[in-house]
Amino acid sequence: MSSLVKRNKVYYLFWYQGTKVCPICSGKKNIAGKLCSRCRGTGEIYQSHGKAVSPDHQTALEYKAEFDRKFFRNELGLRDTKKIWTSFVEEYLVYSKAKKRPATFSLDNYVVKTFTELIKPASVKDVTSLDIEKWTQERLKSITPTSLNIELCQIKAAFSKAIEWKLIYENPAKNIKKIKSPPKTPRFLSKEEIKKLLDVTKGQLNLIIKTFIVTGFRLSELINFRWEDIDWDRKIITIQAHDDFQPKDYQIRTIPMLEELYIELNNIKKTEGYVFINQNGNRLDASKLQKEIKLAIKKAGLKPCRIHDMRHTFASQLVLCGSELRDVKELLGHSSYTTTLKYAHLTKSRLNEAINKLEIL
Repeated sequence: MSSLVKRNKVYYLFWYQGTKVCPICSGKKNIAGKLCSRCRGTGEIYQSHGKAVSPDHQTALEYKAEFDRKFFRNELGLRDTKKIWTSFVEEYLVYSKAKKRPATFSLDNYVVKTFTELIKPASVKDVTSLDIEKWTQERLKSITPTSLNIELCQIKAAFSKAIEWKLIYENPAKNIKKIKSPPKTPRFLSKEEIKKLLDVTKGQLNLIIKTFIVTGFRLSELINFRWEDIDWDRKIITIQAHDDFQPKDYQIRTIPMLEELYIELNNIKKTEGYVFINQNGNRLDASKLQKEIKLAIKKAGLKPCRIHDMRHTFASQLVLCGSELRDVKELLGHSSYTTTLKYAHLTKSRLNEAINKLEIL
């Protein structure tokens, strides 16, 4: 509710909107071990706003009535430009957890908190493009340009949500460009390397590596792979959502099973639960699995590679065997054909064959 105050023969309209850092406790919520009496332990107080209306009392009253009506209907387009940063972060992460995939929420949580530690903004509106630039320079000291580009996307998304919530007018990260880096050909295992890796592993780890290589699974897809995802009659695997898992881009896709994989999985066939489990019978831990495979790669004497490179191996071997890129795109679940084009260089041998068939001269 707004109020009118007459000052120097002019009526002023005052109202409260949004919050700001409590000037008494500086947002710490406590003073000498006791709750701050000014903000009552919240760390922020309501922000007061005011504007001159008219020297005429009746005109001021009519303006106030119209203002209150629009204010409560959220029709004024007023923005909470004094929203403190920590409060915005809390609200944004609640939104992220409710609306985004768990992996994306974890990334949001990490990126926003890292940004807060480096920049230490007081309120949302205090963040400038220069702050974003400083943040990118600091992050580049510890992460790769590719990782920074991913984090920059998350920061831009956070400020876009702040605009949607009418906290700021413009995204300070809007004009910050991604760092260009020379494209690299995907690292993939040759048939000899695959044999060496399988020779030094056994049991479940051996089967996991085979599954990565002949399905193109992402790490999250493998640890969430369930028996119900297998159609034994049609010999296909379906990547689909479960209560605690959502595929990337929420995309459902099917992958035909290689006969060897079908036989090995059929030998340990169950009716429910996760296909690959830890010693307690629960879902595998992603970080522990990464460490196990990293040790196996080192033991096999191979050049360093990641779990994701086994996905590249699946795609690369398909292309080398003559598969069309559009089929590779479908099997990998790429949302963009551009992503699949990274394997196009492997088709050059087929292009050479095509050229050699020419008899023009």
